[in-house]
Amino acid sequence: MKKILMISISFIITALFAVGCSSKGDVQKFNMYEIALKEAKKIASEQGYTLKSENLTESDILIGDSDVFELIKNASIEGGYSEENFKSVTKNIKVVEYELEEKSKFKDMPVTLCLVVDEGKVIGAYLDYSGYMPSIAPVDFKGNFKQL
Repeated sequence: MKKILMISISFIITALFAVGCSSKGDVQKFNMYEIALKEAKKIASEQGYTLKSENLTESDILIGDSDVFELIKNASIEGGYSEENFKSVTKNIKVVEYELEEKSKFKDMPVTLCLVVDEGKVIGAYLDYSGYMPSIAPVDFKGNFKQL
């Protein structure tokens, strides 16, 4: 009887530990989305943009010597984010994108508001204009919008 009780307790503890570990990642991911959405709404409000949807896409970005990362960093800094945040980025950096109602002058292509998230905080943001090269610009750049 004692052996069955010990096995049962061990099983319950293991199960609780497994559930706790798996849900921690989900909570962190949810918080990342919540933090990104809050920042996206703030930027949209300040800049006069309209988020097409609160649904987002998420992707990893290249860091280090990447020219794309340099464009992202420079556009974010020009938009008011701290350069210090980019000096200590982790390998966990993500870009979260929200499509805007505003369209690009180039064949009505989409414009997305992109937020750079690292370790649970937004460290940068930029606009991504489809059809333009380079397509990355600071959040306040409206030169490629169809309607200003």
